Amino acid sequence: MNFAKITLSVALLGALTLGMADDTATQSNNTNSGIDAQITKIQNAPAQERVQLMNQFKEQLANMNVQERTDAIAQMQEKMQGQAQSNMQAGQDMGEEMHKNAQDTKDHAQEMGEDMHQMTEDMIQEHQAHAMQHMDQTQRTNQMQAGDHMNHIDQMDQMEHQNNQTQNNDFSNRH
Repeated sequence: MNFAKITLSVALLGALTLGMADDTATQSNNTNSGIDAQITKIQNAPAQERVQLMNQFKEQLANMNVQERTDAIAQMQEKMQGQAQSNMQAGQDMGEEMHKNAQDTKDHAQEMGEDMHQMTEDMIQEHQAHAMQHMDQTQRTNQMQAGDHMNHIDQMDQMEHQNNQTQNNDFSNRH
């Protein structure tokens, strides 16, 4: 009978332990999914609401046993670390994009500067060519005018010479 009582007590104790373990596992799973939901809600909340939700989460942590609290904190750190890494990668990607855009802008500005320099050089050469043409034309005009003037002087000299000869001839003929 003693053996039977002991066996029955051990069986009853085992059943109760398994039942409590099952309840603890179910409670732990419910707590984990609840914590996941709370962490997601905290992450997605606006700043003011995030503070309130975080304070509520801290109160819940205070009411948990050591193991639940440790699990909840580890879960939160894991989620936050994942988000921080994601944010860091996004920031790094944005930094690389900004650097590329800055380099593109610098290259474009340099090309524009080179284009402006070339346009200025072309305009200077064109202006010099026009100035040379104008100087050549002015020189030809001056030479033609000088030539016309010399021809006119020659003609005047010839006419004067002819007049002098005619007068000399007339004078000689009269004397």
